[in-house]
Amino acid sequence: MTHNELPTEDARKALERAREWIEAGKLDDAERLLNEIAAMHPDPVATRLGSPTTLGLPRKVQSALLKIAKKRGDTVRKAGLQYSLVPPPELLLPLCTVLPVERKEMNALNRQPVPRVLHQIWLGNLDVPPAAARWRDHAAKNGFHYKLWRENDLEALGVQRHPAFMDMMEAGDFPGAVDVARYFILYEQGGIYLDCDWYPARDDESFADLLPLLGLSALAEETPRDTGAGGLLLTNSFIAAPPHHPVFARLLDILPEATRLLPDGPAWWSTGPLIMTLLFRQTVFSVPDAAFVADTLPRRAPIEAVERARQKSADQGKGLLIGWKSW
Repeated sequence: MTHNELPTEDARKALERAREWIEAGKLDDAERLLNEIAAMHPDPVATRLGSPTTLGLPRKVQSALLKIAKKRGDTVRKAGLQYSLVPPPELLLPLCTVLPVERKEMNALNRQPVPRVLHQIWLGNLDVPPAAARWRDHAAKNGFHYKLWRENDLEALGVQRHPAFMDMMEAGDFPGAVDVARYFILYEQGGIYLDCDWYPARDDESFADLLPLLGLSALAEETPRDTGAGGLLLTNSFIAAPPHHPVFARLLDILPEATRLLPDGPAWWSTGPLIMTLLFRQTVFSVPDAAFVADTLPRRAPIEAVERARQKSADQGKGLLIGWKSW
């Protein structure tokens, strides 16, 4: 070990100390320490500080610096740290390059209709969120079939044998495992996938009223990111697709390599929105209008707040999704 390296435990303890200082409002001290951590260890993965970002910073260090920028109200620095809080584009882009014949096949599927089926997935031992029952009712009122997938349901698709799914389940990373499972479902059956932290804003209108339901659709994230294929980042919390779209087959093929390249990256890098966005950018897709998400509520907000948001959506005549994590 050279004089300018921090031992693994010291680096992690220093990061925790910096986080404590941020919460205590000692922002200058925290920023100075974070910069020292980034400069004094050449292997952020080994110290579990997170895979490097496009700035070359350990992800967890950059996340802490971003928190400082937010607390200071430094809009410019906040935007820059958010935009670059992704792995270097050259790491994942080679996995997502498609041949002309593949692009032609993708574009042909983009003219196909999306089946009228609404999929959700719930893994683990927590109670199924109340939103699932409301989506089942919403689907029945609007001519959609509803399917809630649990662990046993996924066995028939062979999801449990996928290396990335197995790794996520072994680590107890249910969101990452659900990332993988949704791609299996959409490839085999097509339809609309929704995360369980969405709640229906209304029942008088549905997806067929607000979307073309042809080819691929996905929501856009509010925060732009340096993907290497433009600043647009899609979320995989809402996806619509016809069955057997090649983009999902390709996703499932490359996920094990993506997770290998990002051993200490978050699921949204390796199995979620980022890797999905890179493949969607190889073809054509639609993005719902800005009012598609009617409201976003704090985590565990009371059901009364949800009902008020539903009433507001009905009064204004717009919006279909309410973001609400009830657990």
